[in-house]
Amino acid sequence: MKKLCMILPLTLILCLMAGCQDKAAMEELEAMKAQAALEEQNKGIVLKANEAWNRGDIESIKEIYSPDYVWHFAGEGILSLEDLIEDIEWEKTTYPGKIISNEDLISKGDKVICRYIFRGTHEGDREGIPAKGKKVEMEGILIDRIENGKIVESWEVADLLSVYKQLGMELKPKEE
Repeated sequence: MKKLCMILPLTLILCLMAGCQDKAAMEELEAMKAQAALEEQNKGIVLKANEAWNRGDIESIKEIYSPDYVWHFAGEGILSLEDLIEDIEWEKTTYPGKIISNEDLISKGDKVICRYIFRGTHEGDREGIPAKGKKVEMEGILIDRIENGKIVESWEVADLLSVYKQLGMELKPKEE
């Protein structure tokens, strides 16, 4: 009977301790899980965008990107969704069969960072450079901001100079 009197209070204390876990810590854990799920979802959106870009699928691009999309392309200024679509259409004829591969994909908050490699064969004129049939490769970094399941803004830096060099262009100083 004495053992029962000791076990009963210990059991009660154990039950109370288990029931009174730190609610703030549990809420924080749930918030972290929700954020991780959102970041994975955002990665999926960026992967879909890349697949649509590789296929030249304009209808899918229009579904994935916001109509108010803003594209900050280094050296080009601020571009729109229409500019992005125009670029995709141009790539289809200049580099048919090109592939953009995601080398690294990192998600943090509402942004997804992608380090990519563009590979293609130059089959159409490029800004005054006639088609040469040469294979080109270019690296770039793209940061997409996602809001309500759509890409709303991007920042991109791409090594265009390497493409021009691969096509036989030379960089020379300006003559004065």
